[in-house]
Amino acid sequence: MYMVLFELGFIHGNHLVKPTSPPLNAATMKSFDLPALQELHPKINSIEFKSLWLNNRAQTVLEIQRSATKELLNAETLEPIQLNKSDIAAIAQKTYALGDTVTPIRVQLVTDNAPSELNPALLPVWRVDFEDFGNTTLYFDATTGALVTKRHSFWRGFDIMWMLHIMDYENRVDIENRLIKIASVGNLLFLITGLVLIYFSLIKPKLRRRNNRNRRATLHDTSGGPA
Repeated sequence: MYMVLFELGFIHGNHLVKPTSPPLNAATMKSFDLPALQELHPKINSIEFKSLWLNNRAQTVLEIQRSATKELLNAETLEPIQLNKSDIAAIAQKTYALGDTVTPIRVQLVTDNAPSELNPALLPVWRVDFEDFGNTTLYFDATTGALVTKRHSFWRGFDIMWMLHIMDYENRVDIENRLIKIASVGNLLFLITGLVLIYFSLIKPKLRRRNNRNRRATLHDTSGGPA
């Protein structure tokens, strides 16, 4: 019932966030020095301009990718950008959609021991908690500041129901685990034995009584009953 009553978009927390990217700075993009970037950072797979709230203002930055790693650079100086606690708090405040007056109550860098509501493969991340009706938590990539995922009380309740539904009490993702297979086979056996019990307790006695009545009627007819 819980999984049916709440829309999936609500459970995913789509109502918790809003678009936050301010406009890109055209002058910064025009003055970008690509040869200098290639000299400082060879073997780059991709380059992308992004706009982030840094130092309480919108800044156009570079996001570069080499192999599977990403890095933020100052678009003017090409110096690496290390996001700190205040940067993430500002980004989270701009991302949060349920009121400008609600401020984060905790900003924490998570590098290991991921909480059960977060895929460990996403680490490292910044965790930002809000004190609202749903106890909202937003997770941001520790390197790029991009929103990774969002969690709230209703999602956590859905996660518990999902765990009970698929019977994976550890990782909550395996829908073909041994326990649910055993339970499925057990349910099938209960169904079969239930049908057998219905037959022997309800249908067969009724058939026996009907046959007895028919036998008595036949005997009565063949014995020459009253004219």
